[in-house]
Parts: sequence; structure tokens; C-alpha cells
Amino acid sequence: MNRRVELLLFMTGWGANHFSTLLVVYRKNLGLLPPALGILFGAYALGLVPGLVLAGRASDRRGRRAVVLPASLLAIAASALLAFGERGFGVLLAGRLIYGLATGSVMSPGSVWVQELSSPAAGARRATLALSAGFGLGPLVSGLIAEFAPAPMAWPYVVHAIAMAVAFVQARPVPETAPGARGAGAAPNTRRGLGRREWRVLAELLPVAPWAFGFPAVTIAILPGLMRAHVARPVIYSGLVIATTLATGVAVQPLTRRLQRRGDRVGLAIGAAGVFLGAYAVAIGSPAWVFAVAVLVGAGYGLVMTTGLLEISERVPQESRGTAVGIYYVMTYIGFTLPFIDALAAKRLGDPPTLALAGGAAVLSLGIRAIMLRVAHRS
Repeated sequence: MNRRVELLLFMTGWGANHFSTLLVVYRKNLGLLPPALGILFGAYALGLVPGLVLAGRASDRRGRRAVVLPASLLAIAASALLAFGERGFGVLLAGRLIYGLATGSVMSPGSVWVQELSSPAAGARRATLALSAGFGLGPLVSGLIAEFAPAPMAWPYVVHAIAMAVAFVQARPVPETAPGARGAGAAPNTRRGLGRREWRVLAELLPVAPWAFGFPAVTIAILPGLMRAHVARPVIYSGLVIATTLATGVAVQPLTRRLQRRGDRVGLAIGAAGVFLGAYAVAIGSPAWVFAVAVLVGAGYGLVMTTGLLEISERVPQESRGTAVGIYYVMTYIGFTLPFIDALAAKRLGDPPTLALAGGAAVLSLGIRAIMLRVAHRS
């Protein structure tokens, strides 16, 4: 049964990330300038954050299934709307905002649903695996469709909407797992918010969590654009780089079983090395080195994300877990501000030094995390 929910997470991740590959298409076919593309990228986050927090909390009260399935239908509707993106910026803006809301509303309760259908360690890996695979495959498939299909702004969304509908049908028979929501006569869970213990867990993860998406943001939103002048087919190149990043994130997740809670620190170290290598790749203008960067930052992403979910599943009570996972995902998405910070800093410092500073910030976060864990262990 958990594989059916994993398929739904996979398709949600696909729809969330394939838009990044299509930015090149919108710039070419609609004449959208970088500020407009930035607004479209940000509209997704504007819907995502309340979806993550509110849906996670709602699933603690009403159940995972009761939130995830309606949110999946909303995602299908958003993809259908985005298929009409050739009508202009307004349609794209509305579609991105709605899809962001749907993604957040599937991600946090859906991840907890998978964990509750499995053991905590296996569930954390399965949830991250499903999302990572969708995040990685979506840009590649949609990039190929956009490159060769007759309607590059429509067909990627049509294909996704159909596949998402199939995943929705497959997930409908999966039973509810949330405490207080099992069975028709069960009383809904009335616990409100998080306690001091749960907030402490999230506070300890704060130095690490933003790098879960901060690392892949380097190869999703920074390096492909900087290498655009050095490649013949920038759409396909971008899709391959993104796919390599997130496929590596999937491949390293079994390591979390051996590393346990050390996984996030190992991930920070590997990801930081990838960012430093990215600075070198830009300095010498080498598109090939970017694939090595993708492997390193992808490994950092996979280890950091999975370790964080594992720690929450082990330390947060089940009746509060949806809320905690939602807030944790919000913390991880802070990492997607890195491209905007990088763009501002690069105007004054240049691209290689700015990326080197980002790598240094990751090393600093590693030191802060290590200190916090020592203090927590002593207390």
C-alpha cells in the first residue's frame, strides 16, 4: 500500500520541478524577462509554504488520506491550467500559485503517511526517494517533450496531469494511518500545535535543513544559466544536470541506514565540496564539470533531507508529526533563496567568488550543527 502513496509523491515532485526546465521555453516563446520568470518561480513558494504548514497540521487532526487525496486533485487541476500557459503571464502565475499550494498539501501529510505505513527509518527513505525521483525525472522528461513536441508549452503539463490522475486512482484504496482518524466512529485528534520538545527538535535541525534544497539549487537554478553560452542545447543540458543531481540524491539514501543521525553532517561536508567545485567549473567555463558538481550536491541533498525526516519520525510523537514535517519542509525550502542571494552578490563579487562564499556558509553550518549536538548531548 505504501508504494501507492509513494507514486503520488513521485508525481507531485515531477509536477513541482519540471517547470524549471521550461523557463527557457517561456523566455523564448513568450518573451518573458528574468524578473517575470523570477515572479513565476516565487509564486510557487507563495502557495507552497502555507500548504506545507496548514496541510501537515490538518492531517494530524483529520487524517493523512483526507488531506492528500483532495490536494492531489488540486494538483491535477493546476497542471491542466498551466497547459494553457501560452495565453500569457497571468495564466502561468495562477497555475504556479495553485500548484505550489497543492504540492505543499501533498508533501507534508503524504511523507508522514508513507512513514506510518512503514518503519520510521524505511519510511523516511521511501518518502525522500519518491519525491527525489519525481523532482529529478520531471525536468528530464518535460525537457525532452518541450524540445521535440509540437506544443512545448502544453504537452509537458498534459502528460503530467494524466499520469497524476493515474496515481490518484491507485492511492484511493490506501487506508488511513493517523491516530484519532481511523474508523468512522473515531474522534478527531484535538491536540493543537507543537510542544517544547518538538520545537527543540526543529531548532536543532535549522542550521542544516536549508541546505537540503540549497545544494541542489546550485545545479537547478544557478549553474545551467551560467553555462548556457557554452552548450548547444541548453534545455536538454539543464534537464540532464537536474536529473543527475536528484538521481544521486536517490542513490545515496540507503547510506542513511548506516550513518543514522550523522548523515546530515556527512551530507553538509559533501555538498559544500560540490559548491566549491561549482565555483571552479564557472571559473574555467566547463559544462562537463557541472555534472561532477551535480553528483556532490545531489549526495548532500539526499543525506540531509532523509536524515532530517528520520530524526523527526524518531523524536516527534505521531499525533504531531504532520505539523513537524510540514515546518521542516518549509525550513528546507529556505535553501531555494540561494539563487536570488547569489545573483545579488555576484553583481559585486563575480560568480566564482560568490559560489565559494556559499560553500563556506555550508561549512559554517556544519560547525554550528556539530556544536548544537554536543550541547544537546551534555544536557
